[in-house]
Amino acid sequence: MTRDVRSVTRADVARLAGVSSAVVSYVVNDGPRPVAAATALRVREAMDLLGYRPNASARALRTGTTQTLGLVLGDSRNPFFTEYTFELVKAAAGLGKHVLIGDAHQYGQGDPAAIVEALVARQVDGLLFAAPHHGWTSRLAAASPVPFVLVDAPGPMPGVRSVGSAARAGAHELTRHLIADGRRHVALLIGEEGFGHPDPREAGWLSAHVEAAVRPGPVMRTSFTREGGYAGTVRLLQGQEQVDAIFASNDLQAIGALRALHEHGRPIPGDIALVSYDGTIEAEFAWPPLTVARQNVQAMARAALDLLAGPQPSAGRHVEIATQLIIRASCGCPVATTTASARAKES
Repeated sequence: MTRDVRSVTRADVARLAGVSSAVVSYVVNDGPRPVAAATALRVREAMDLLGYRPNASARALRTGTTQTLGLVLGDSRNPFFTEYTFELVKAAAGLGKHVLIGDAHQYGQGDPAAIVEALVARQVDGLLFAAPHHGWTSRLAAASPVPFVLVDAPGPMPGVRSVGSAARAGAHELTRHLIADGRRHVALLIGEEGFGHPDPREAGWLSAHVEAAVRPGPVMRTSFTREGGYAGTVRLLQGQEQVDAIFASNDLQAIGALRALHEHGRPIPGDIALVSYDGTIEAEFAWPPLTVARQNVQAMARAALDLLAGPQPSAGRHVEIATQLIIRASCGCPVATTTASARAKES
């Protein structure tokens, strides 16, 4: 007969393990008193045999924490956010925490309070925001009654804990690589609303041209989507300015650009080189595979959780993680080099 797990109590586990209910509580809650390893193993085996599951709500009342975090994503359909979410969930699990996910895309550019309230109502201990629009930052801070960290931030923000890539340095290195390879007309595909003012990727693209004393190529502002990358590239190809390379500000735009170049019979990289910022698996399996400035989402996830668990400095705190230049076929160079764009730094 299968036991009804809802009827299993801590006392049942204690009787089977030959210990007191208090010892079972110490094992379940990892304290406050230590339990001998052999005894703890016997308790866990009894829990498994009986199918006992600790009451999470009761534990939360006792400890004042649910061991649950809320994650607000900009758009879960973006492969960058998909990979970032995977690393955040994995890192949180390593700390014994669970992650509830809300997708801000369904809220458009409106008030973020609704999605924050939905997660807080589920008693999350803290929030992680991958804000889809730069203007959300102050509203998120006002809406959140629990500690929070911005996990995809363009740079330091007063009074806010945040983590982000060294986007300006990564874009600079990627553009400099194209210029050093002889490209003299490097166009920029970038979103109409970036995650900084100015967007650090645009600043890095521009600074590489200034450093090399090369006139910047055209800038095409379009959405951060495959459709945007496709439409923006078509406009570039139909324009009057010469283009021999394109820097797409994210992988989605780059995939759209690839399709447009293929359809218009522009060989890659022989005619036009194409590079991208993000470095998701989508870029690696494109054809040709894309040269990228890859964001270190694993390091960013760990840093975000460390920040959330730490104290909140009144001035805020920003952790910046270096990107990595990954050379693949789309830029026309020998595929043999990977270099760090910058040392990880904290400000």
